[in-house]
Amino acid sequence: MRSSYCLFLFLVTFTVKAQLSPTKVTDYITVSLPSDFRPMNEQEINSKYVYTRRPMALYTDYGVTVDFGINRGNNQWAQGDLNILKDFYKANISSLYDEVSFTKDAIETINGREFAVFEFVAIVKPEEDAITNESALRTYSYIQYTIVNNQTLVFTLSSPYQHMRKWKDLAPQIMQSVSIKKNFK
Repeated sequence: MRSSYCLFLFLVTFTVKAQLSPTKVTDYITVSLPSDFRPMNEQEINSKYVYTRRPMALYTDYGVTVDFGINRGNNQWAQGDLNILKDFYKANISSLYDEVSFTKDAIETINGREFAVFEFVAIVKPEEDAITNESALRTYSYIQYTIVNNQTLVFTLSSPYQHMRKWKDLAPQIMQSVSIKKNFK
């Protein structure tokens, strides 16, 4: 009995469970994010990301290691083209990395809207002739795409691979909370 109680206290004390809080990202988009997430500042955005179109929103954790972002795609798609969009973006994701291992590749309905959903681990290997002795960079990502008014909206959560165990459970909860108003502009 005593050992069961000690085990219970240990599990309660050391189990990390993020509290998700509804976050109004824009007038048209809300999502539940961990309570320790905050909007990234300009310096953080510029040091971590290169972009042609500024993201609609970027949030990060207190250590600036796990990021959640929302962006509009550059291409226009018809509302009925989600399957084609899914294949297009899967090929695009695969071409960005040296290795990609998909654990999810699906179309899901979230809050009444269809999304193309990908969950994967990606590896970028160092250049063979690199001066530094760096190891491969491994990341865990959960990305979903939807078409709204012929625009692609992209929702991304990414973390270093070593944090994947925590985020593998939280990422779907976060992404399932995405809500886009019907009058989105």
